[in-house]
Amino acid sequence: MTKDEILAALLAAYHGPGSTGEGSFAGDVLRACADAMAELWSVDIDGLERRAFVSTATGDWLTRVCADRGVERREGETDEELRSRTLTKLASQPASGNADHYTAWCGQVADILRVRVLPLNRGNGTVDIVAVGPDGKSPAQSVLDEAQAIVDTERPVGADVKVMAVTETALDIAATVTLMDGAALSAVETAFGAALAAFCRDNALRTTTISYAKALRLLLDTAGVADVAGFTICGVAESLTLEQTAVAVPGTLTFTEANA
Repeated sequence: MTKDEILAALLAAYHGPGSTGEGSFAGDVLRACADAMAELWSVDIDGLERRAFVSTATGDWLTRVCADRGVERREGETDEELRSRTLTKLASQPASGNADHYTAWCGQVADILRVRVLPLNRGNGTVDIVAVGPDGKSPAQSVLDEAQAIVDTERPVGADVKVMAVTETALDIAATVTLMDGAALSAVETAFGAALAAFCRDNALRTTTISYAKALRLLLDTAGVADVAGFTICGVAESLTLEQTAVAVPGTLTFTEANA
């Protein structure tokens, strides 16, 4: 609310003695109250809705909102990483040792980015949990051991549960690149490599499909690239399907400059 809107509401509600015109005692008091209330509104109330929800809060507000929901910010974790982790937890329904329960238990380990739960993977009574680290690659054995210890404590009696690392599938990418004026192929390779690493990390254990179109778009959107031809992933011009226990990681980049 603005100062004028607040003042109008105060004037309408005032039924005391004397004038409320500017310069009168009552009028000056009401105007001073409107000033203070407008400042309070702008600082503490306006935008409160955006600060109070996981989907819209940022910075320290997001840290507090997520903590209230049982998710603490990890060291070096960005707002979007924390938001995604919290929304995933809120959307899950852990109960009685179901897949969401195993996911929640492994989520207590700081150096696990996410997991995929594979019930009955080794037969009746078995549960395999495939884990990926914060960099989108296989986590260290000590991380797996920590997760295994938590799961062994919490799992239902009789369940044969194994926490294991993902296997890494290298994305070897080749293409002929048409550069914009003044661009260097080495700079394109560096920028695309960083974008590909982020792409792989974001998709790790969320899908078994590495989209050809999305990977090609990464290269087309790389600074300095005018056009791309002959784009392949692991030697083929099509999407790549991963095993349930695998994640994609950047492999060898073989870029050739068009008309070089």
